[in-house]
Amino acid sequence: MKLKLPEDISTPQDFKSVILDTQKYAHWYAQNSVKQQLPSVKADEPPVISESTINLIKQLVGEKTLNKNSLDELIANLKSLEASLPRITITLAAMPTSSIKKTLVSWCRENIASDILVDLRFNSTLLGGMVVRYRSHIYDWSFRREILAARERFPEVLRRV
Repeated sequence: MKLKLPEDISTPQDFKSVILDTQKYAHWYAQNSVKQQLPSVKADEPPVISESTINLIKQLVGEKTLNKNSLDELIANLKSLEASLPRITITLAAMPTSSIKKTLVSWCRENIASDILVDLRFNSTLLGGMVVRYRSHIYDWSFRREILAARERFPEVLRRV
């Protein structure tokens, strides 16, 4: 089965929060399954987990019914999936807005891999542009690199200004 990550699960941190939400739900489920066997003990309310976590769990579980063993198996599958998902790191000169983040994530998912996790970072010393790390490749399109590459011509350009 090919996993389709929801749009709001786009970073490694988002995926880690899905795992944590699932672990929280599994813990609640295990405790309440014991409480349900005791007539005098009232069951707790289920924990609040994100909608994207619910949708991803439904996608991964499919038609199976949830129980303690299937939740533990699901957590193990999520952890193994986390390790195998492709990742790309994009470093920008400033914090990206939500629209830029959405655009970059959708481009990466359309052109690289549909299940890629995009780690967005910022480093103001880039001065502009971006640095992209994917697998063992680093692509540097920063203004800083351009300025340093043309360091001999830079004083001449400044004299003309």
